[in-house]
Amino acid sequence: MNGIIEEVNGNILKLEGNTGRVLHGRGKVFSGYEDITVEYFSGLVLIIMFKERSESWRLEFSRLLGLTPCSSMIDKVLFQARYEKESPVFDVAGNRAAVDKTIKENDLNYQLSLGGRQNYGFFTDIVAGRTWVREHSSDRRVLNLFSYTCSFSVAAIAGDANHVVNVDMSSAALSVGRANHKLNNYPSEKVSFQKLNILKSWSRIGRSGPYDLVIVDPPSFQKGSFSADRDYQKIVNRLALMTTDGADILFCLNDPLITVSAFRELLESEHFKYISRIKNASVMKEADGEVGLKVLHYQKTRKLI
Repeated sequence: MNGIIEEVNGNILKLEGNTGRVLHGRGKVFSGYEDITVEYFSGLVLIIMFKERSESWRLEFSRLLGLTPCSSMIDKVLFQARYEKESPVFDVAGNRAAVDKTIKENDLNYQLSLGGRQNYGFFTDIVAGRTWVREHSSDRRVLNLFSYTCSFSVAAIAGDANHVVNVDMSSAALSVGRANHKLNNYPSEKVSFQKLNILKSWSRIGRSGPYDLVIVDPPSFQKGSFSADRDYQKIVNRLALMTTDGADILFCLNDPLITVSAFRELLESEHFKYISRIKNASVMKEADGEVGLKVLHYQKTRKLI
């Protein structure tokens, strides 16, 4: 366990009080820890377990973490049991816990809610995508599909986007998205929120275009809503009709069963050309670089005159 604690300690120190993933066990680089992900949320450490671990293991993990140089940056250590239906959050002793706090990533604020649901409102793994969007949003009209709690939108406004349209079918997620923009004191007129089933609402989404930058970050599979194999090509075809010439598109997918090559096949289109894969944060180590989180940059092909 000492090697894992050293990895977590070093990555927390690098964050300097910010937010980010500090152990990506599911990348299968750390033998024996393929079922563990560790997140650092501005003072709070969350150990996410995809398989059950004993109370003695939890106690030892917490004890060793408390002996490291990063301990002064830790206010609380919690665990989440993703192997249980409700994915409960609890402390070292096994007591249920709930936390609502504001976290910070790259000087931007986001609302975090732990306890009560599997997802807590913020995904640290895609930080490189948010950084890229912030750097490429200036003076552009942005469409954020499957926006969830709108972290991409916050990054785009920080990058001086003209306007961002956020689309998601969850009113609760969009409510948190509105709160995230308020936390950063962003003007409401630069952002809009649409509660829609994306695959059934293209005409309405298109009315707010055309778009110069689009982020597509769907769940890899959501029963009754989205399947990457079935639906991603539909999205590509629709975006061809509502984007400007030269528009940038970020196509995202976090499905370990679909490789980069297979994902590119899903996205193949005469309307968009592949530019590059956005490199994930260094902490996102993968034994097989073809799987894991994929954020691919495409560009709309300009019309010939």
